[in-house]
Amino acid sequence: MKKLFLLVFLIPASLMAFQSPEYSSKAAPGRQTNNITLNCRVYGVASNLDSMYLYENMGLANRVVARAGRSGPDSSYVISIPASSARFYLLGSNEQSTKEIILGEEKSVTIWGNSNYMHKARTVNSAVNTAFEKVQERIEGFINEGREARGLYRLSKGSAKATAKTNLEQFTKRKTMFLDSLKNANPLLHRYAALKLTPDFSGEGSEADFYGMNYFGNADLRNKAYEDVPEVYTAFAQYTAELLNLGMTHEKTVEMTEAQLAKLPAGSRTYRMALGGVVSTLKSLKSAEYPGLAKKYIDTYKNQNYGEIPGLEMEVRRAGTYLTGYEAPDLMGYTPDSSTYSLKQMRGKIVMVDFWASWCGPCRKENPNVIANYNKYKDKGFDILGVSLDRNADAWKKAIDADGLPWHHISDLKGWQSSHAALYSVTSIPQTVLIDREGKIIARNLRGEQLGAKLAEIFGEN
Repeated sequence: MKKLFLLVFLIPASLMAFQSPEYSSKAAPGRQTNNITLNCRVYGVASNLDSMYLYENMGLANRVVARAGRSGPDSSYVISIPASSARFYLLGSNEQSTKEIILGEEKSVTIWGNSNYMHKARTVNSAVNTAFEKVQERIEGFINEGREARGLYRLSKGSAKATAKTNLEQFTKRKTMFLDSLKNANPLLHRYAALKLTPDFSGEGSEADFYGMNYFGNADLRNKAYEDVPEVYTAFAQYTAELLNLGMTHEKTVEMTEAQLAKLPAGSRTYRMALGGVVSTLKSLKSAEYPGLAKKYIDTYKNQNYGEIPGLEMEVRRAGTYLTGYEAPDLMGYTPDSSTYSLKQMRGKIVMVDFWASWCGPCRKENPNVIANYNKYKDKGFDILGVSLDRNADAWKKAIDADGLPWHHISDLKGWQSSHAALYSVTSIPQTVLIDREGKIIARNLRGEQLGAKLAEIFGEN
């Protein structure tokens, strides 16, 4: 009886409303053809963004579902969408400031908030969203408590270790009871919470390996219903970050994430959100594994673009410029005689792309060493493409003549706004990129003796 009593109190009062016909997560017969109305009382919307948008989160991109302009001087916006089963949406005047809400079955929902702080907006006359907000509060409490309990377990020794383990196991039981109560009260919120509340490591061996295999142990991601839970994206982003924080190598982390992704239904929205989450974390950490996973995302979804693909392609090209073995993006610009020349025209040679400028003292100081290496290896297939960050064409040409630089040169004469520099993430000069005969990157920022040593290695000299 005691356990049953506790279980009842794990279910917030507002959550009980889900069990009534009106707010059940299963749509009532005959309501699918009706529209639902979202009344937005949102202030602080900028004049150049005088609309509210309802988005469907796709992971790396959002899809606009509906838009509403301001309907009166009281900053109200009315959005209408077809009724459906309950699902998550994002609401905001732009994608940078949004509120996650549940819509689908309730005929009318009202939300109040400030456009600049949409995540703090609150819904009224909506049992499902009131329950969602309460569940989020409970989840946050569990996350904080779990972090503390796991920390004590990690640090404890001797007899204190056993006590810490018991406390952690008791915490896990309470968390499991909460998830079970949600499963009965509302499956949608259970799926959301199951992604936020992960299993707890309390055994021997590698903690990183445990989470690598069991992080999603509370969530059955094979269930098609997870396609309507955008938290999949965040969960996989956090999963990737957690493995790396626990000391797992980037290579093994990607191996683990690939194993988890393989469990998801191929071609599902769940898979797309999950892969996007992994890509997002690898990008933020500047991981050497990022370009490969990002390219996988691009190749998979290029024909199902929601706006994220072009930017991702550009990011991959930029990221690849720092990684050996990746193809160097092409560069094309005007030569000193106003014709055009491109990096691709040098394919078949060992090429050094040299980012410099006439006003750059260290660049000019390095030029004699570059000339010496050019003269030594040019007949063996070595060439140079000078890429100038000058703005003044005359200064650029005079520097080429004064320093006696006989190789190819291009520039867009935009200084630090150069598209060439942006493509290769150049934020300081001199910078160099050494490229092989197939156009793939060998090394970056070789100068002085390092440049000479690398060229000697490539051309077979001691």
